Amino acid sequence: MFSPVSKRFRLLSTILLTLLCCSRIGATEALFELEGFFQGHCYDCHDSDTQEAGLDLTQLPRDLRDPQVYEKWVLAHDRVVAGEMPPEKKPRPAEHEIEDFRKLLAKELINFEDARIVKEGRAVKRRLNRYEYENALRELLELPLLEVKDSLPEDPTYHGYNKIGKALDMSYVQLSRYLDVADYALRAAMIHQVDKPQPMQGRYYAWDDNHFWNTVYLGPIMRSNFPLIDYEVQLDIMRGERSAYDRSKRPESQKPYESMAVMASNFEPINGQFSQFKAPHDGWYNLTLSAKTVTISNTFDKASRGMRSEPVRIYSSTHASKLRPLHAIDVTPDRQEFEMRVWLFEGETIHPDATRFPRIRPPDFGNPLAVPQGRPAVAFSWLEVEGPLYQEWPTASHRVLFDDLPIIEHGDDIRVISRESAVDAKRLLKRFMQKAYNRGVTDAEVQPMLDVVVAAMDKGVDFTEALIAGYTGVLASPAFIYFEEDAGKLEALAVAERLSYFLWNSPPDAELLQLANTGELMLPHVLEQQTERLLNDDRSERFIYAFLDYWLDLRHIRKTAPDPVLYPDYQLDDMLEDSMLWETRLYFREMLDHNLGVRTIVDSDFTILNERLANHYGINRAQGAQMQRVTLPADSPRGGILTQASVLKVTADGNNTSPIVRGVWIMERLLGMHPPPPPPNIEAVETDTSGATTIREQLKLHSNSPSCVNCHLKIDPVGFSLENFDVMGGWRDYYRSTGDGELIKGTGHNGLFFNFSRGQPVDASGQLWDGREFADIYELKTILVGEEKLLAKNMTNQLVTYATGAPVSFGDRPEVEQILEKSEYSGYGIRTLIHQIVQSELFLHK
Repeated sequence: MFSPVSKRFRLLSTILLTLLCCSRIGATEALFELEGFFQGHCYDCHDSDTQEAGLDLTQLPRDLRDPQVYEKWVLAHDRVVAGEMPPEKKPRPAEHEIEDFRKLLAKELINFEDARIVKEGRAVKRRLNRYEYENALRELLELPLLEVKDSLPEDPTYHGYNKIGKALDMSYVQLSRYLDVADYALRAAMIHQVDKPQPMQGRYYAWDDNHFWNTVYLGPIMRSNFPLIDYEVQLDIMRGERSAYDRSKRPESQKPYESMAVMASNFEPINGQFSQFKAPHDGWYNLTLSAKTVTISNTFDKASRGMRSEPVRIYSSTHASKLRPLHAIDVTPDRQEFEMRVWLFEGETIHPDATRFPRIRPPDFGNPLAVPQGRPAVAFSWLEVEGPLYQEWPTASHRVLFDDLPIIEHGDDIRVISRESAVDAKRLLKRFMQKAYNRGVTDAEVQPMLDVVVAAMDKGVDFTEALIAGYTGVLASPAFIYFEEDAGKLEALAVAERLSYFLWNSPPDAELLQLANTGELMLPHVLEQQTERLLNDDRSERFIYAFLDYWLDLRHIRKTAPDPVLYPDYQLDDMLEDSMLWETRLYFREMLDHNLGVRTIVDSDFTILNERLANHYGINRAQGAQMQRVTLPADSPRGGILTQASVLKVTADGNNTSPIVRGVWIMERLLGMHPPPPPPNIEAVETDTSGATTIREQLKLHSNSPSCVNCHLKIDPVGFSLENFDVMGGWRDYYRSTGDGELIKGTGHNGLFFNFSRGQPVDASGQLWDGREFADIYELKTILVGEEKLLAKNMTNQLVTYATGAPVSFGDRPEVEQILEKSEYSGYGIRTLIHQIVQSELFLHK
């Protein structure tokens, strides 16, 4: 027996036929039956003369084929059913009138949408976005660390996501970039010498590296590096000219005791690095770093044992302005040798960075970590490198392109040799296309690409370059770039692709493809097993990163920087920003792994912290650089995604916070409520950093306009609940001000002394649109936790949109309700919601 959800999709064709042939009135004609309701209850405010909120119902077309017209009818339905229209001051329609209105309008909206789905499907055919394209290349070419997405244009978004076909158009520029990126990726997959590179092994001393020594002589002294032998500062070297000391003639017995003590975090021109090493080839390397913490006296002439451990990030780079994070360690007062295995690209060198230390800038050169005992430093001794380490040669990525064809040296590169070039080209192209397209291909499909290869060889291009040209065409072809989905129930292969791009953001693997090819994947229990397998795989991190980047806007974490005058304590603090991202990603990972319910989005008794973020939150429950699950104090405002620093930063600018921005964000991203855009010609509220007025006072003046007040009554209160959090998510009881007031003493992370004062106290109270009041974020959390169904509905809508490439429409609402009913037993656990979505007709139909 079919479920109601299943029945809807199976009977769409019948519905369409009935609409076209059997109904006495069409969808557009039926809407005229609402005329009496509108005349009695709506036209007083929404006619051609009044047009309140910009809506003239007398002129609203009854033809639903225009998407904007359709959305206005949906809005009319929702506002009336929710009791928001007519407004409170107007007479309310009788309940039977509202019910008749709801039934008639809902029926016509759903009928129209069902007819469209029969013809087109829910989702518009779309191409891969740049995240997916990069991952597809990584999987196809077996290059797990390939980085190309930033070389592609930013993908447009629709309904908040970069997976919606309506937004993902294709232009000449887009296609040109695909070709460039494909060519780059293919050449990265090739080996570039015949013989397997022999791993090199070497030890590189900080005392031998000019990058460490440059900072010894680059004043002022409070941001200098200090050459040490054991704990003895080499003052004679620091005072003298560089030429006065020949480092190459120092005794071997001294080297184990040498180190270079660093008191400042890396930035140009201070960037201590082991520059004598540069990776000779792409590949995996074993690194060993010898280091310890020390204390430099406030007179800068003595060193002693470190007072504590220090978090150190290990970066690689080809130039100091672009660092790529590799690893994080905690350096202790006892010298240790830290081992790590990392992937390096050719030419990269290694930068260690003591991230807690300030990035001292002129003119003040203060150090917020200085205490009477001295200033903390990390003494780097040496770096040992072994690599590159290859398990096979030629590499797996090279064999994807050329199998086991022989290779020869050709200048500084190689050439692949084929005795039967046309035969080998066809064989390799067909194999490559089958892997790229995740299906079998016919000779007719191969022929156009083979023609490219043969034409190139006819013009004198060698076999290697000709085949690269053919492969480039494959990687820019519609069959690789576009999802091949037809309207109606998806074939098994399309389901495999949709599932894999949902939970891995990349193509299906061999197991998923095999189950699709046999048809077993379409069995509900097999689909459930595969969903579970994909969620448990490390590649599910791609889903977490990409989904949170768009649902929560985490991709904008570095879009703004804190104002250097108001927030010098946050300046140049990469570790803090990185930790913010890690907290939210790892927190969502916990929700996924333990099937935590949607209430956890708003509040919880735990979060994921390292020492830097714990200090930011004022929670003394985490030490070191590594992120760890921490039980929160009972009185902590943290817990839940709502009050995580990442979210609080992306909803603020660098100067101050906006209750409007944060209010809209909460309503849209957490509650699924979408306030209309502001009316035209309404000026934005400007932040008053002088402290003369509070943001509440400014908004009161702003929202006095009749065209603004209704929306602000809904938006502003929830935004005000977060006013105790500043632009970086730190707690505050008072605003910071550049005007008169009590000056605050301190030194920023940039070494500058504070130059701001205490402003007016924060008022985080408010009243929601339904009359419920709250005093602060604690009370608002209590209210929102009680809105479990609302949170779950929004979470489901977000996941369905991301998974299917189409926003949830009016006609999809019954299926969403089915998903929610089947998930309620788990408290709407995130994992349960995902399983129910994958089993739903929304997911299994285009």
